[in-house]
Amino acid sequence: MNTTNLLIELIVIGVAASIWIVLAVFTAFGYAWVSLDDLRLPLAAVPILALVYIFGIVSDRIADRVFKWRWADTLNKTLFPNRSDYYDALRLIDTQSERLSKLLEYGRIRLRICRGWAFNCILMVISLNTFTWVRLRDKPYACTISVVGTVSLVLFAVVAWYAWRDITLKSYKKIEGQVKYLTDHKSAKPKSTDV
Repeated sequence: MNTTNLLIELIVIGVAASIWIVLAVFTAFGYAWVSLDDLRLPLAAVPILALVYIFGIVSDRIADRVFKWRWADTLNKTLFPNRSDYYDALRLIDTQSERLSKLLEYGRIRLRICRGWAFNCILMVISLNTFTWVRLRDKPYACTISVVGTVSLVLFAVVAWYAWRDITLKSYKKIEGQVKYLTDHKSAKPKSTDV
């Protein structure tokens, strides 16, 4: 996998994780101490980006475990009854065809981003409502923030989950087809050019 792609992917996932983490911090400590002028400094971008990246790594790993435990293994069994068959297929593609491997990796990037956002949106719902009812409960717009935020985030989580599921199923089918293609062409004997 290209290092730049991995970095961008984890930052995209980290943005989602950062939203609920910031809301959780604001719930616990309030938000009056935060000055937007401090965040405009160019020097603040480096540590913020580093934290977003770390949040992306951690939330991606947790989302992977949750999704694998809850859904991925069930989806995988539709085409690969044995988990080792799936990993053998991936190894075959990675070692036999760089082009096919890159095509699969593109799908896996999209898969991880959808999975990360679906997972983090649920945590955003919890953080948003906790923040709203702890820190904004006296405001007239608290109920609106809670309802609109919850509906929007749950809808986005469901859409991201369906996208993850669709990409996952298509990825398994691609892997199956690519392995068949590679094994068929590997076993086919090259035609002789001798006359």
